[in-house]
This record gives sequence, structure tokens and C-alpha cells, in this order.
Amino acid sequence: MELLHLNYFRHVAEELNVTRAAERLFISQPALSATIKKLERELNTILFHRKGRTISLTENGRLLLQSVEKIEHELTRVQERMVRNDA
Repeated sequence: MELLHLNYFRHVAEELNVTRAAERLFISQPALSATIKKLERELNTILFHRKGRTISLTENGRLLLQSVEKIEHELTRVQERMVRNDA
């Protein structure tokens, strides 16, 4: 699992629209969809309910989103601390 894939997941979870998330990320929609499917295979779970063009987070998707937000927050904090250490 890569941090980039988690970031992609977060964008899709926020937008609840793969096309809009792909536009925000400046990547193609098929590439983003493939990344989400790969993440689901790695985690052995479904992250989104899909019904036509409508998607919503599954319970495991909500759990992952909460964790991704915490991970990204911690990464930001450590980067800020490192910048202060270099000053």
C-alpha cells in the first residue's frame, strides 16, 4: 500500500465521484479507478458501494478514510517539526 494510493482514495471519498477526483488529481479516470480497485484487492475489502455512476463509502471505506486523515495529519506535523529543527 502506497501513500499515493491512500491520497487518491481520500480524494475519491471526498468527492464521491471518480471523474471529479481524477480531475482534481490531474490523472485519468481509468487510472484512478484501477488504483482504487488495486487498493481494495490489497486490503481484501470493498471501499465503495457502486450503483451505476453513484458511489458511497462502505463501512470499511469510512474506517480507512478516518485512518488516512490521521496519517496525513501526522505526516504534516512531522514535516513541520523537521522544518523547525532545520531553522
